[in-house]
Amino acid sequence: MKTDHPLFRKMLSNVKVLDFTQYLAGPAATRLLADLGAEVIKVERTPEGDLGRKIHHVAPGISGFFLATSAGKKSLAIEFRDPEGQAILKDLVKQVDVVVENYSPGVMAKYGLDYESLKALNPKLIMCSISGFGQEGPYKDFRSFDIIAQAQSGVMAMTGEPDGPPQYVGNYIGDPNAGVHGALAICAALYHRALQGEGQYIDVSQLDSLVYLDYINFPVSMMSQGRIKPHRFGGDFYSICPYGVYRSREGYLVLAVMQHQWGPLVRVMGQPELEHDPRYATQEARCEVRPQVRAIVEAWLQSQADDATALRKLAEAHIPSAPILEIPQVPEHPQIRARGLFQDLTHPDLGVTPVARMPFQFSTVSTEIPFRAPYLGEHNAEILHKYLGYEEDRVAVLYTAGTLVEDARLDALRKAGQV
Repeated sequence: MKTDHPLFRKMLSNVKVLDFTQYLAGPAATRLLADLGAEVIKVERTPEGDLGRKIHHVAPGISGFFLATSAGKKSLAIEFRDPEGQAILKDLVKQVDVVVENYSPGVMAKYGLDYESLKALNPKLIMCSISGFGQEGPYKDFRSFDIIAQAQSGVMAMTGEPDGPPQYVGNYIGDPNAGVHGALAICAALYHRALQGEGQYIDVSQLDSLVYLDYINFPVSMMSQGRIKPHRFGGDFYSICPYGVYRSREGYLVLAVMQHQWGPLVRVMGQPELEHDPRYATQEARCEVRPQVRAIVEAWLQSQADDATALRKLAEAHIPSAPILEIPQVPEHPQIRARGLFQDLTHPDLGVTPVARMPFQFSTVSTEIPFRAPYLGEHNAEILHKYLGYEEDRVAVLYTAGTLVEDARLDALRKAGQV
């Protein structure tokens, strides 16, 4: 889409973000802000930049993880342990709307970049700190990664077979969940500032965010005064049945059968007498005999000509059901393709790099990712010239002093017209 097209405008197109984040929790927040149209200046500490560049490589020295988390952002690779670097960043703070960071509590203050210091430079600044346990409390200084949050939030305790060990969910969910909550809080703070004219400090905890996301286990446990004890249930949800993973003719399918769908299910299975059988007539009764219900459902699934036949019959009966897709199958899902979730971004080293767009669509604004993830320090000169008026010779001095760095490949790529 051309940049002058009316749908190219974005909801946050006038918002400027100084992004001190790395790995995933913070970058997930700023990636969403970039998708919404904010200009995101990604501040990367020298000499290596965002540590997310060092993991999940798809080619030598190139992280697919980083290409996904940092699409639409501009890289400023600067040594902010150096007084000159700190001075530059403080000058930039005066001109931006939002600062986001996910260092351990106290790190930003160490370099004079904490909220109270930055608020003195920009009273209307919105600053968001995303950390494992929050900025206060006995665990605030504990290091956290996604697996730590899953362990501490009850997620792992609820994942796996009931007689087996707790399991790590097969995706980072704690980090991006905290990031999405951070982005939402920033948008709310921007709206509040527009109405009230005041800035805001936002403290987002990865642990809090995961616990908040659980609308089932904590309510039933706490509201029953501990009488109900949620537990790992593997392929059978503990309080709804049938609801889980079932062996089929060709592999496994998932079914989700609410109370009003039990009758249609047993009728499509050719066993209408089970609808009012007291052993199975209610959710509570079925949960008490889950192995028997599983045997009935699996026997029917395995009696079908193939999984497609079973899924067609279930769909005709309005029973929620689905195959279990492997990762390479998901981008080819007809619904994913129809909605254009993945956008191809051209990368000088890799060529086409598909990256998922934000998962919501607007009626009058674009959801396109503006551009690919940056090389380290790719936008140093552009940012310093645009925001601070630095000319080429002044930028060159900063490179010589080691205050700025950039990826060694950039010079050749610029000469070749690829960046």
